[in-house]
Amino acid sequence: MNFQTETISDLVLKNFGARKEYIQSNKLEAYRLITAYDTYFLFAVDIYLDNAVIQLFGELKKDVIDKLEATLRAQLGIKDFFYKNHTKNAFALPEAGEKEIIITEYGHRFHINLSDYLDTGLFLDHRETRRWIAARSKDKVVLNTFAYTGSFTVYAASGGAKKTHSVDLSRTYCEWIKKNLALNNLSAEQNWIYKMDTFEFFKYARKKKLHFDIIIIDPPTFSRNKGNAFSVKNEHPRLINEALALLSPGGFILFSTNYQDFGMNRRGLLPCNIEEKHDLQALDFGGSFTSFCYVISRR
Repeated sequence: MNFQTETISDLVLKNFGARKEYIQSNKLEAYRLITAYDTYFLFAVDIYLDNAVIQLFGELKKDVIDKLEATLRAQLGIKDFFYKNHTKNAFALPEAGEKEIIITEYGHRFHINLSDYLDTGLFLDHRETRRWIAARSKDKVVLNTFAYTGSFTVYAASGGAKKTHSVDLSRTYCEWIKKNLALNNLSAEQNWIYKMDTFEFFKYARKKKLHFDIIIIDPPTFSRNKGNAFSVKNEHPRLINEALALLSPGGFILFSTNYQDFGMNRRGLLPCNIEEKHDLQALDFGGSFTSFCYVISRR
Protein backbone atom coordinates (compact mmCIF):
# COMPACT_ATOMS: atom_id res chain seq x y z
CA MET A 1 0.00 0.00 0.00
CA ASN A 2 1.33 3.47 -0.84
CA PHE A 3 1.21 6.33 1.65
CA GLN A 4 -1.33 8.87 0.39
CA THR A 5 -0.70 12.57 0.91
CA GLU A 6 -4.32 13.23 1.87
CA THR A 7 -3.89 11.09 5.02
CA ILE A 8 -1.01 13.12 6.48
CA SER A 9 -3.18 15.67 8.26
CA ASP A 10 -5.28 12.95 9.89
CA LEU A 11 -2.15 11.01 10.88
CA VAL A 12 -0.52 14.02 12.56
CA LEU A 13 -3.72 14.85 14.45
CA LYS A 14 -4.29 11.24 15.53
CA ASN A 15 -0.70 10.66 16.68
CA PHE A 16 -0.34 13.94 18.53
CA GLY A 17 -3.67 13.33 20.22
CA ALA A 18 -2.49 9.90 21.40
CA ARG A 19 0.73 11.40 22.78
CA LYS A 20 -0.50 14.78 24.02
CA GLU A 21 -1.10 13.90 27.67
CA TYR A 22 2.25 12.05 27.92
CA ILE A 23 4.12 14.94 26.29
CA GLN A 24 2.47 17.72 28.23
CA SER A 25 2.33 16.05 31.64
CA ASN A 26 6.06 15.25 31.40
CA LYS A 27 6.91 18.62 29.79
CA LEU A 28 8.78 16.87 26.97
CA GLU A 29 10.42 19.11 24.40
CA ALA A 30 11.47 16.25 22.08
CA TYR A 31 9.40 13.24 21.09
CA ARG A 32 8.56 10.82 18.26
CA LEU A 33 5.42 11.93 16.44
CA ILE A 34 5.26 9.50 13.53
CA THR A 35 6.91 6.10 13.25
CA ALA A 36 7.97 4.41 10.04
CA TYR A 37 5.21 1.86 10.73
CA ASP A 38 2.57 4.58 10.43
CA THR A 39 3.84 5.56 6.99
CA TYR A 40 4.44 2.10 5.55
CA PHE A 41 8.18 2.34 6.23
CA LEU A 42 8.81 5.56 4.29
CA PHE A 43 9.56 8.05 7.04
CA ALA A 44 9.44 8.88 10.73
CA VAL A 45 9.08 12.30 12.33
CA ASP A 46 10.72 13.51 15.53
CA ILE A 47 9.83 16.86 17.07
CA TYR A 48 12.37 19.05 18.89
CA LEU A 49 10.58 22.15 20.18
CA ASP A 50 9.49 23.90 16.96
CA ASN A 51 11.75 21.80 14.72
CA ALA A 52 10.95 18.57 12.88
CA VAL A 53 13.52 15.90 12.00
CA ILE A 54 12.25 13.64 9.22
CA GLN A 55 13.96 10.25 9.10
CA LEU A 56 13.73 8.90 5.55
CA PHE A 57 13.61 5.18 4.79
CA GLY A 58 12.80 5.76 1.15
CA GLU A 59 12.63 8.71 -1.20
CA LEU A 60 9.63 10.98 -0.68
CA LYS A 61 7.93 12.74 -3.56
CA LYS A 62 7.83 16.51 -3.42
CA ASP A 63 4.05 16.62 -2.99
CA VAL A 64 4.33 14.41 0.11
CA ILE A 65 7.09 16.61 1.55
CA ASP A 66 5.08 19.75 0.85
CA LYS A 67 1.95 18.30 2.46
CA LEU A 68 3.90 17.04 5.50
CA GLU A 69 5.62 20.37 6.10
CA ALA A 70 2.42 22.37 5.62
CA THR A 71 0.56 20.10 8.08
CA LEU A 72 3.27 20.29 10.74
CA ARG A 73 3.44 24.07 10.41
CA ALA A 74 -0.31 24.47 10.71
CA GLN A 75 -1.02 21.93 13.44
CA LEU A 76 2.12 22.02 15.62
CA GLY A 77 3.75 25.35 14.80
CA ILE A 78 6.86 23.74 13.33
CA LYS A 79 9.25 26.28 11.79
CA ASP A 80 12.31 24.36 10.57
CA PHE A 81 12.72 20.93 8.94
CA PHE A 82 15.74 18.62 8.79
CA TYR A 83 15.89 15.50 6.64
CA LYS A 84 18.03 12.41 7.37
CA ASN A 85 18.60 9.73 4.73
CA HIS A 86 18.73 6.29 6.39
CA THR A 87 18.90 4.42 3.09
CA LYS A 88 21.94 3.39 1.07
CA ASN A 89 20.59 5.27 -1.92
CA ALA A 90 21.59 8.83 -2.75
CA PHE A 91 18.75 11.24 -3.46
CA ALA A 92 18.21 14.96 -3.12
CA LEU A 93 17.05 16.23 0.27
CA PRO A 94 15.38 19.56 1.01
CA GLU A 95 18.02 22.03 2.13
CA ALA A 96 18.30 23.13 5.75
CA GLY A 97 20.62 25.50 7.54
CA GLU A 98 22.91 24.69 10.45
CA LYS A 99 21.12 24.59 13.77
CA GLU A 100 21.94 23.65 17.35
CA ILE A 101 19.45 23.94 20.20
CA ILE A 102 19.04 22.92 23.83
CA ILE A 103 16.11 20.76 24.91
CA THR A 104 14.90 19.67 28.34
CA GLU A 105 13.90 16.09 29.17
CA TYR A 106 12.63 15.26 32.66
CA GLY A 107 14.52 18.26 34.01
CA HIS A 108 17.80 17.40 32.26
CA ARG A 109 19.18 19.63 29.51
CA PHE A 110 20.94 18.46 26.35
CA HIS A 111 22.75 20.04 23.43
CA ILE A 112 21.07 18.95 20.20
CA ASN A 113 22.57 19.26 16.71
CA LEU A 114 19.77 19.09 14.18
CA SER A 115 21.77 19.60 11.03
CA ASP A 116 25.25 18.09 10.99
CA TYR A 117 24.85 14.38 11.76
CA LEU A 118 22.50 11.50 11.02
CA ASP A 119 21.60 11.45 14.75
CA THR A 120 20.89 14.56 16.78
CA GLY A 121 22.78 13.73 20.00
CA LEU A 122 19.90 12.21 21.98
CA PHE A 123 18.23 8.85 21.33
CA LEU A 124 14.61 9.59 22.20
CA ASP A 125 13.61 5.93 22.45
CA HIS A 126 15.82 5.50 25.56
CA ARG A 127 14.04 8.26 27.49
CA GLU A 128 12.40 5.93 30.02
CA THR A 129 15.53 3.75 30.24
CA ARG A 130 17.52 6.83 31.25
CA ARG A 131 14.99 7.66 33.94
CA TRP A 132 15.12 4.04 35.17
CA ILE A 133 18.91 4.32 35.52
CA ALA A 134 18.65 7.65 37.34
CA ALA A 135 16.31 6.12 39.93
CA ARG A 136 18.96 3.49 40.75
CA SER A 137 22.10 5.64 40.69
CA LYS A 138 22.13 7.33 44.09
CA ASP A 139 25.50 6.78 45.80
CA LYS A 140 26.54 4.37 43.01
CA VAL A 141 29.64 4.28 40.83
CA VAL A 142 28.39 4.19 37.24
CA LEU A 143 30.22 3.22 34.05
CA ASN A 144 28.69 4.33 30.75
CA THR A 145 30.38 2.59 27.80
CA PHE A 146 29.79 3.57 24.15
CA ALA A 147 28.62 6.73 25.88
CA TYR A 148 27.85 8.78 22.74
CA THR A 149 26.89 12.26 24.06
CA GLY A 150 26.54 11.13 27.67
CA SER A 151 22.78 11.23 28.23
CA PHE A 152 22.86 8.17 30.53
CA THR A 153 25.73 9.82 32.39
CA VAL A 154 23.76 13.04 32.91
CA TYR A 155 20.81 11.10 34.30
CA ALA A 156 22.99 8.96 36.58
CA ALA A 157 24.96 11.94 37.90
CA SER A 158 21.81 14.00 38.42
CA GLY A 159 20.31 10.99 40.20
CA GLY A 160 23.01 11.20 42.84
CA ALA A 161 25.72 8.88 41.54
CA LYS A 162 28.85 8.97 43.66
CA LYS A 163 30.96 8.97 40.51
CA THR A 164 30.48 8.35 36.79
CA HIS A 165 32.90 7.15 34.13
CA SER A 166 31.97 7.77 30.46
CA VAL A 167 33.84 5.99 27.68
CA ASP A 168 33.68 6.77 23.98
CA LEU A 169 36.17 6.44 21.15
CA SER A 170 35.09 9.66 19.44
CA ARG A 171 36.75 12.94 20.40
CA THR A 172 33.65 14.77 19.13
CA TYR A 173 31.37 12.81 21.44
CA CYS A 174 33.70 13.16 24.43
CA GLU A 175 33.58 16.94 24.00
CA TRP A 176 29.80 16.71 23.66
CA ILE A 177 29.63 14.79 26.96
CA LYS A 178 31.60 17.60 28.62
CA LYS A 179 29.15 20.18 27.28
CA ASN A 180 26.12 18.21 28.48
CA LEU A 181 27.61 17.74 31.95
CA ALA A 182 28.40 21.45 32.21
CA LEU A 183 24.92 22.35 30.96
CA ASN A 184 23.48 20.40 33.92
CA ASN A 185 25.96 21.85 36.44
CA LEU A 186 27.62 18.47 36.98
CA SER A 187 31.25 18.63 38.03
CA ALA A 188 34.15 17.25 36.02
CA GLU A 189 35.73 16.02 39.27
CA GLN A 190 32.93 13.51 39.87
CA ASN A 191 32.24 12.67 36.24
CA TRP A 192 35.25 11.36 34.34
CA ILE A 193 35.45 11.01 30.58
CA TYR A 194 37.74 8.65 28.67
CA LYS A 195 38.44 8.80 24.95
CA MET A 196 38.99 5.07 24.62
CA ASP A 197 37.73 1.92 23.00
CA THR A 198 35.48 0.07 25.45
CA PHE A 199 37.62 -3.09 25.47
CA GLU A 200 40.71 -0.95 26.07
CA PHE A 201 38.92 0.70 28.98
CA PHE A 202 37.99 -2.67 30.46
CA LYS A 203 41.67 -3.59 30.38
CA TYR A 204 42.56 -0.25 32.00
CA ALA A 205 39.90 -0.74 34.69
CA ARG A 206 41.23 -4.19 35.57
CA LYS A 207 44.74 -2.79 35.86
CA LYS A 208 43.53 0.03 38.12
CA LYS A 209 41.30 -2.35 40.10
CA LEU A 210 38.21 -0.26 39.36
CA HIS A 211 34.77 -1.66 40.08
CA PHE A 212 31.32 -0.36 39.26
CA ASP A 213 27.83 -0.69 40.71
CA ILE A 214 26.14 -0.03 37.36
CA ILE A 215 27.59 -0.65 33.90
CA ILE A 216 25.68 0.59 30.86
CA ILE A 217 26.44 -1.11 27.54
CA ASP A 218 24.53 0.22 24.54
CA PRO A 219 26.86 -0.54 21.61
CA PRO A 220 26.44 0.16 17.90
CA THR A 221 25.27 -2.71 15.76
CA PHE A 222 28.45 -2.49 13.65
CA SER A 223 31.58 -0.34 13.86
CA ARG A 224 35.22 -0.31 12.85
CA ASN A 225 38.26 0.79 14.88
CA LYS A 226 41.82 0.70 13.57
CA GLY A 227 40.79 -1.80 10.93
CA ASN A 228 39.07 -4.09 13.42
CA ALA A 229 35.39 -4.76 12.75
CA PHE A 230 32.94 -4.89 15.66
CA SER A 231 29.49 -6.47 15.53
CA VAL A 232 27.18 -6.68 18.52
CA LYS A 233 26.04 -10.11 17.34
CA ASN A 234 29.54 -11.57 17.67
CA GLU A 235 31.07 -9.44 20.41
CA HIS A 236 28.30 -9.14 23.01
CA PRO A 237 29.42 -12.21 25.05
CA ARG A 238 32.91 -10.73 25.41
CA LEU A 239 31.49 -7.32 26.32
CA ILE A 240 29.20 -8.76 28.98
CA ASN A 241 31.79 -11.17 30.41
CA GLU A 242 34.42 -8.46 30.79
CA ALA A 243 31.84 -6.15 32.37
CA LEU A 244 30.74 -8.87 34.82
CA ALA A 245 34.32 -9.08 36.08
CA LEU A 246 34.19 -5.35 36.94
CA LEU A 247 30.88 -5.41 38.83
CA SER A 248 30.78 -4.62 42.51
CA PRO A 249 28.77 -7.03 44.70
CA GLY A 250 25.09 -6.40 44.11
CA GLY A 251 25.77 -4.44 40.91
CA PHE A 252 24.18 -4.89 37.51
CA ILE A 253 24.75 -4.36 33.80
CA LEU A 254 22.17 -2.65 31.61
CA PHE A 255 22.73 -4.10 28.14
CA SER A 256 20.78 -2.74 25.19
CA THR A 257 20.91 -3.11 21.42
CA ASN A 258 18.73 -1.91 18.55
CA TYR A 259 19.88 -4.76 16.30
CA GLN A 260 16.56 -6.27 15.24
CA ASP A 261 17.94 -9.76 14.65
CA PHE A 262 19.76 -9.89 17.99
CA GLY A 263 19.78 -13.09 20.01
CA MET A 264 21.52 -13.33 23.38
CA ASN A 265 24.24 -15.99 23.27
CA ARG A 266 23.69 -17.28 26.78
CA ARG A 267 26.03 -20.24 26.30
CA GLY A 268 28.89 -17.83 25.67
CA LEU A 269 28.36 -16.00 28.95
CA LEU A 270 29.83 -16.54 32.39
CA PRO A 271 27.28 -17.65 35.01
CA CYS A 272 24.89 -14.73 35.43
CA ASN A 273 21.27 -13.74 35.91
CA ILE A 274 19.57 -12.21 32.86
CA GLU A 275 16.27 -10.35 32.96
CA GLU A 276 14.86 -9.00 29.71
CA LYS A 277 13.13 -5.68 30.32
CA HIS A 278 9.87 -5.04 28.49
CA ASP A 279 8.57 -2.08 30.50
CA LEU A 280 10.95 0.69 29.42
CA GLN A 281 9.35 1.51 26.07
CA ALA A 282 8.64 5.23 25.70
CA LEU A 283 4.95 5.80 24.96
CA ASP A 284 5.65 7.80 21.79
CA PHE A 285 7.47 4.75 20.36
CA GLY A 286 4.74 2.29 21.29
CA GLY A 287 4.09 -0.37 18.70
CA SER A 288 7.45 0.01 16.97
CA PHE A 289 10.65 -1.91 17.71
CA THR A 290 13.35 0.21 19.31
CA SER A 291 15.71 -2.11 21.17
CA PHE A 292 16.27 -5.23 23.24
CA CYS A 293 17.10 -4.41 26.84
CA TYR A 294 18.52 -6.71 29.55
CA VAL A 295 19.53 -6.35 33.19
CA ILE A 296 22.42 -8.71 33.95
CA SER A 297 24.02 -9.53 37.29
CA ARG A 298 26.46 -12.06 38.71
CA ARG A 299 25.08 -15.38 39.77
